[in-house]
This record gives sequence, structure tokens and C-alpha cells, in this order.
Amino acid sequence: MAERKKLSGAQYRKRRAANEGFKTKQAGSLLKYLCSPQRNENVTDELKNQVEADREADEMTVSEEFELHNVIHVAHKESEVHKIDKFSGLYANYSDPASWVVFDDEMRQLLIEHGPKQVDQFDFPKDSLQRKFSKSHYNRRLVNGDEVRRHWLQYSVSNDSVYCFCCKLFTSSTTTASSLSSNGSHDWKNMSAILSGHEKSSEHLANFQSWKEFELRLRNNNTIDAEHLRLVKKEEQYWQQILKRLIALVRVLGMQNLAFRGTHEKLNTADNGNFLKFVEFLALFDPLIDEHLRKIEDNETHVHYLGKDIQNELIHLLSNAIKQKILKSACDAKYFSIIIDCTHLMLVMLNK
Repeated sequence: MAERKKLSGAQYRKRRAANEGFKTKQAGSLLKYLCSPQRNENVTDELKNQVEADREADEMTVSEEFELHNVIHVAHKESEVHKIDKFSGLYANYSDPASWVVFDDEMRQLLIEHGPKQVDQFDFPKDSLQRKFSKSHYNRRLVNGDEVRRHWLQYSVSNDSVYCFCCKLFTSSTTTASSLSSNGSHDWKNMSAILSGHEKSSEHLANFQSWKEFELRLRNNNTIDAEHLRLVKKEEQYWQQILKRLIALVRVLGMQNLAFRGTHEKLNTADNGNFLKFVEFLALFDPLIDEHLRKIEDNETHVHYLGKDIQNELIHLLSNAIKQKILKSACDAKYFSIIIDCTHLMLVMLNK
């Protein structure tokens, strides 16, 4: 074996300098994967911003129990049962009277059942005179000093104006209509006088009485179409129960990591996938699903929520709910860990 040549002093110093340079370059590389105390605030803010971004991106927030009414509203696009679909824009803007354009009995009923919504948590914009809407207008001060809530008063975010809820719904004549019932009013300088005069007018009092009478009849089921409303409610409960079972089925298939669809997408055929097969299996023991499949086979309904689109919709809603819960728990926790390729990395000192 050849004898190893000993390095000279200059060569040794050169190699040591190279090693020191390499160590300096690699210093802090592990911090890319671990959170140091100095980065606590930044990491927490990033997680919180991610959660907020996810919440804004989703049109509906679905919890573990899932708000079935919202699921029905998203998926139910063709059924004649849900007349509310005619007012899909209205459904998302109960608190914005400027978006209410055409009125009929169904729309009035929908709005009155929901009731007027007053905007409180909002940074009201200023006009050219540096004046803006004040939440104090929601209250009326009586002669004896007491305050009464003006539940009929609504602020529109879209056009920065206020409206009268009952006059917006029941005013029939456009020539004598008040500004609070037609295009809204944003005269903030004289708003107190406008509201005081409006609530004392005979037109407002008549519309207010119509509103309360309509509300009372709805509460007591004494309206002319009470029987029709009862049937609509019954159908609504029917679809809620159907969707409740389908959501549970989607959760089971997802947890078991099973494929949803097969070669065919028709009931009672071979190779139609796990989703439809499980629906057929449920029909053997569940009278509701059995009746639902009978209606489909007899062409009594063309809206069945068994197609690939509703499956993808439910999967999307469930995945968003899981993701939001994970991100929320990560933001709320002081410590949490991540396992990557069987390597356990502890993320330290994540403050709330």
C-alpha cells in the first residue's frame, strides 16, 4: 500500500477553511422544517390567513352535522319543490333590500318568514360630505326618553341606502311610494327627520299592519295557501331525509377509500359502482329509500341526487369541512406535530 502523503500546512489550512465555509452555508437549514420561537407569530398568522382564505372561498361552511338545508339549496337546482330556487340571488341577500326587485306572494312569504335583517357589523362608508349611516337610527327615542327598536329599518350594503322593510314589500303604487320603499334613502344629514316622518305616515302604518297580519297568519297556518305550504314543508323534509342518508353513504365510502362509480350509472344494473349498489342495498331495509327508488323507476321524479354531479358536490363539501377542522385545530393548538416519511418532527412554540 502506498504511503499516504502528509498535507502541508498551507493545504491543511485551505481544507479547514473550505469545511468552515460549508458549515456556515448549511447553518439554519433545519429551521426550514422546524418553527423557532422567533417565527411563532408569523407561522400562526399564516395558518390563520389560510383558514380565513378557505372560509371565504367556500360558499357554504359545513360542520360535522352539516346544515342539510344549505346542502339542499346548493344541490337542488331542478326540483320544482323548492320554489326558493327562483330567488337564488335573494336567498343570499336577505339583509340587502336593494336586491329585491319583483314581488309576488311567494317572495313576500319567504322574506316575512325570514324576517328583516339589520346590518350591524359593517364599516359604513362616508359620502362626499363625510357623513355616513349610524346604527343609532335603528332605535327610536320616545318622548319619555325610552328607546324602541325600528325593526322595519334595513341598511343596504350594495347601494349605501336604508329601506323600510314593510313598505318595500307592500307598497303597491310607485307614484306615491316613499323613498324608503323604492330606491332607498342616503340623505344622512336629514335621516333622523326622514325616519321620524316616515314612521308616522299613514302609508307606513298600513304597510306595517299588513306585515304583522301576514306574519301572524303564517305563524298560525291561516293563510289561503296553508295546505300548499304544508305540502311544500312535507316535501322539504322528505328531501332532507334523502340527503341525510346519501351524505352518510358518501362518508362511509370515503373513510373506507372505496371507489364511487363503476362502468354504468344506472340503478339495478351490473357494474354500476359502490355508491349505487349501496343505495340499492339500503332500499331493502329503509322504506324511504325504497320509495325514492320506486319514484325514479316509475318516472315520477327526475331529481334523485344519485348522479355523479351530486356525488362530487357532497365529496367537495365533506373535504372542505375536514380541512377547515384540521386547520382550526392547528391554529388553536400550542403544539402539534407532523409525520413525514416516518420521521417525527416537533413544531415547537406555536403560540395562539
